[in-house]
Amino acid sequence: MRADIVAGAVFPDYELTDHTGKHRKLSDLQGPDPCSGAQPRGYCPKDRRQAEGLVQLHHEMEVGYSRLVTISTDNMLLTNEYRTGVGGHWTFLSDPGRKVQKDLDIAEYTDPNTIR
Repeated sequence: MRADIVAGAVFPDYELTDHTGKHRKLSDLQGPDPCSGAQPRGYCPKDRRQAEGLVQLHHEMEVGYSRLVTISTDNMLLTNEYRTGVGGHWTFLSDPGRKVQKDLDIAEYTDPNTIR
């Protein structure tokens, strides 16, 4: 992870396509409210299970005027299927070129214990 990404820092303002096909900036999605982001691998059963948990958390976040954004590395069609499949009602962004992952220097790895 980049060294400048720390608690309280301003997150980079990426512009990506949302699940409806509209280009959206993170700053516009956040607005004046706190915002949390998730970057799952849609094909991973562990990530899908965690996203189902985010559905419950999202209800609490809405009450507290907080926002949630998911940035998927899948194309728009798969991102939308993922959103529908987990029951998400917040904005899902599609980043198949992995612009955010690369810019933030987020390492991706596969857990060797899950390979069968």
